[in-house]
Amino acid sequence: MNISARCEYACRAIVELTQHQHERRPLTAVQIAELRDVPEKYLVHILLQLKRAGLVKSIRGAQGGYFLGKRADEITLHDIIRAIDGPVLDPLPVEDTTDKDLELTWRDVASRISNVLSEITVRDIIDRAANTEMYHI
Repeated sequence: MNISARCEYACRAIVELTQHQHERRPLTAVQIAELRDVPEKYLVHILLQLKRAGLVKSIRGAQGGYFLGKRADEITLHDIIRAIDGPVLDPLPVEDTTDKDLELTWRDVASRISNVLSEITVRDIIDRAANTEMYHI
């Protein structure tokens, strides 16, 4: 399974919004794009998809921008991937009459991947990054 560039950009945007949530002001797409090295023209469309999924909210106007639509501990990698790329392994790798003996296995694999992705929250990502950046003597 590959993670699309769009999905990676969505994850970067969500993480950036999480890291700025204490500021109580929205971030613009331009700010997110610059901070996370994401092409702005792609990011605007990605943010719209995340907004439709309820993962981000937006405010219009000169002081507008984006902020998280849920708490960081409520947003999972599975939520982000589904919002951008759709369901995991859907369609299945092969969907014709020659794959009937593999279909149940592929469905099981898809379910297991989804379960793992559902266990990892944005808060976990932030915490994991903070722990690896700590200086240990």
